[in-house]
This record gives sequence, structure tokens and C-alpha cells, in this order.
Amino acid sequence: MLEALPFDGRQLGEKFALVRPPIPEFTVLGGMMVDRIDISHLLKLTRSFASLRHSMRLVGRYLLDRTRYSRGTRLVMGNALVARLLHSLIRHDVAIWTSTEVQDFLRDNERIDGVRVLRDGRVCEVRARCGVVLATGGFNDDPTPRRRLISPVVEHTPRARTKGGLQHMALALGARMSEVPGASAFWAPVSVRKRADGSNAVFPHFVLDRAKPGTVVVNRQGRRYLNESTSYHLFARTMQDADDGVPAFLIADRNALVRYGLGMIRPGGRGLRRFLRDGYLVEADSLDALAARLEIDATGLKQTVERMNGFARTGIDQDFARGTTAYERNLGDPAFSPNPTLGPITTAPFYAIRLYPADIGASAGLVTDVHARVLKAGNPRTPIAGLYAAGNDMQSIMGAAYPGPGINLGPAVVFAYLAIEGMLSEPAYSNINPERCTASD
Repeated sequence: MLEALPFDGRQLGEKFALVRPPIPEFTVLGGMMVDRIDISHLLKLTRSFASLRHSMRLVGRYLLDRTRYSRGTRLVMGNALVARLLHSLIRHDVAIWTSTEVQDFLRDNERIDGVRVLRDGRVCEVRARCGVVLATGGFNDDPTPRRRLISPVVEHTPRARTKGGLQHMALALGARMSEVPGASAFWAPVSVRKRADGSNAVFPHFVLDRAKPGTVVVNRQGRRYLNESTSYHLFARTMQDADDGVPAFLIADRNALVRYGLGMIRPGGRGLRRFLRDGYLVEADSLDALAARLEIDATGLKQTVERMNGFARTGIDQDFARGTTAYERNLGDPAFSPNPTLGPITTAPFYAIRLYPADIGASAGLVTDVHARVLKAGNPRTPIAGLYAAGNDMQSIMGAAYPGPGINLGPAVVFAYLAIEGMLSEPAYSNINPERCTASD
């Protein structure tokens, strides 16, 4: 896994506004982004001078940013990658159009040589001398393929709207979508909460809580049915495959909640009242009472917790081998031994939140070749001249597998590069005026 280094958003100037903020629940103090290193320091700021210094620098920088910006300008993770790529485009004077709707492809005989777009009330024909690359994010926000390819039990994780994407236009040209069983999307468990503005906050449970000591995940029978420390993709796939896996209930005792947080609840356990009031978090003084409030089987829950407490003492999960791989142990707490993912669930009150499977990116997409050229259906498959696809618009090279973080962004970067490399290896198709706009009807 490669993780982007932090990027100073102030380098973008007025273009900083083009970088879409992360979901608010992934920030702290109302707009400060943090990565895993930052979180580690914040959790240890009272126990380590180095962590205190790191945390003070973070907060000081953020408070200064808020005198000029609506959020912090120290960008990390995906925001840092996007901002750094945007910065490179700005440095090379690349035209960046937003709020622009693609209406159709332009063709010269059988070759795609541009697009027709609606921009600022005008219809523009933009010609491409080498080709057109589709990178609109896949089908996840397009209702028609979503109904066909995504299970109805899945929670929707909204992304930037793309007017249904351009895949359907490519299909009309003779392209085809990949069809690999079980490979329509990549998955993660999420919890859902209604925001004050009425929108849904959909919070992915990637690494912060479900594999921490003092937690367990059960179904309505109060029984475990998966390894809580497995990858988020396999976790959500297992939820969908299980007979009674949706919703799942992530249970934690008081110590775990305070130490690690739970979903949208930050470590420290402050501000619980509003989460309890809207039902996102459920609290009870006993496991029996918690089961009653969740409407799950109390006997099963108590037996599961008792068994987990035994695993915490020995460090061995005899049911699902939780915390046995390097990946899984990395999600735990190194302060716990013999297994960093297992700890006792004994301290009242007890807490729970509901988990649902959600799609986080498309893996089904347009069939392409190794040069990212979109291929026609049929045999032999031949490229649609001038048309390329990258990112979630193209079929994933991983199929149904999710071997590690970066499976969306990594191939997107690689195949975007291959697409451009392939275009530049061919002679320029035309030298016509690249842009022509007329008033819209």
C-alpha cells in the first residue's frame, strides 16, 4: 500500500475550492483532516511529548487555516493525492472545466474524436486529436445498472454526481460491461446517521474500531458469524452472504468506546447524548438490557461475550482466528497482549451500533485491453478507435478480489498513464480547432 504524503492546499490558491472535502465525519474539530499517523499521536498526546508536539502543530495549523478557509488546508490521504495531481495540471496550464455535462461522443467514421458538452448555457464541441478517456467513477450512482448489479440490502455511499456516467454512451457504441459473478463492486461495512440538514452520513468502518480489543460483532441471534479483523471488503461480502448478516451489531464495552471510539463517536467518549438521542448509538447497563434494546437474542449475546472474554485471556480466537495475520494485528492495539485485537468485554455500560454493507467503488466496468482501450463486444474483440477508460469506468484488473487498500486508485493511476502513453505513441488524428461553442437551445 502506498499512502499520499500530506499536501499543503494553500499552493492551489483559488483552485483549492475545487477539491471536494471529505465527509465531515472523517474530520475532527469541524474540518481538520487526519491520517493514521496523526490519529496515533492524538491518542497518545497525554503520554508522549513527541505526540503532544505533533498534535499541537496540527491544531495550531488548523486554527490558523480557519481564519481564511472553510476547512483545514493540510490535506491527507485521497484529498492529498487529488490536490497534488490538480497542482500539476495548474502548473502546466491545463484547462479545467467543472459543471460541464457531456451529451454525446463526436465521431469521424468509426473513430471517437471528441465530445459534445453543455457548459455555461452553451453547447460546445471539443475535439480530441488523440482520443477520449472515460474516468467518471463507474456505475454506482447510475440507478439503472445499480438496480441490476447491486444487492438491495446494500447501503448507498453517495459520490460526486456524474449524470449517470458515460458508460451507457460507450455501450451504445458497441462496448460491453464485464460480468464476473460477485464482482460488481468493492465493499465496506458502514453505519448510518441522519445529519442536521437531513442528509445521511454514511461512515465506512475501515480500520478504527471493529478489530479493537473489547469489541465483537454479532447477528440478531447474538452470535458471531465473521472475523471482525478481516478486510473491510471481505467483512461486507460476508455480511451479504450470511443468512442473517444485515444488519450486524458492533458491540463494545465502556473501556473500548472511550479508548478507541465507535463509528462516528470519537475516542474519549464525549458528546454521547446526541448519538443516543437519535438512535445511532445504543447504550445499556447490562448485556440483557442491550439485547432487549437491539431486539436481538440475549442468551446468544451473553454466551458470545463470555466466549470472547475467554479468547482475550488466551489470545486465540478458536472460532474465526481473529488477529492471526499481520494485517489483522495491525488493526488492533499493540498495547494488548497476547493478541492485539482481543480484549475483555466486561465494563458497563455496554454500547452498540448497527452496521450495513455498502459499495465503495465499482469493480464491474467497460471491458478494456492492456492499453486501456475500450473493446467492442464480440469475438475477436477490437478496440473502439479513440476511446479509452480508466478508474472505476473500466473493469477492475482484480475481478472480485480485494487484496489490499488502493485497489481503486492504484489501477486508476496506472491505466490513465497507459492510456495517455498509448495515445501519444500514435500520430495525431487531426489538427482542427479543438473547441467550438454555440448557444444552447
